[in-house]
Amino acid sequence: MNGKQAHVDWRQLIIRLLLTLIAPVTFALALDWWLSTLPFMTMVVSLICIPLATFVVVRTALSELDRVIAEVAPPDPVVDEIPNADRDGLPDASA
Repeated sequence: MNGKQAHVDWRQLIIRLLLTLIAPVTFALALDWWLSTLPFMTMVVSLICIPLATFVVVRTALSELDRVIAEVAPPDPVVDEIPNADRDGLPDASA
């Protein structure tokens, strides 16, 4: 490595978690408390936001890991496994 280290961008993960889970559930909890319908709105929003946040955050984490892996260990160029099959020094099997 040339002195540059690759790191996971934690801000992306935290922002996605904040927007898909923490903010909606907090808003629903406040709305429930204000309307005195506790815990119905919170339960509905939680049932929607928890799977959504899980999907979004895991997908973001996997894309970040792919990016970091590509920086740390870039893929090798495609190499022909049999560069010269006609002159490899082996006897011809068709004869």
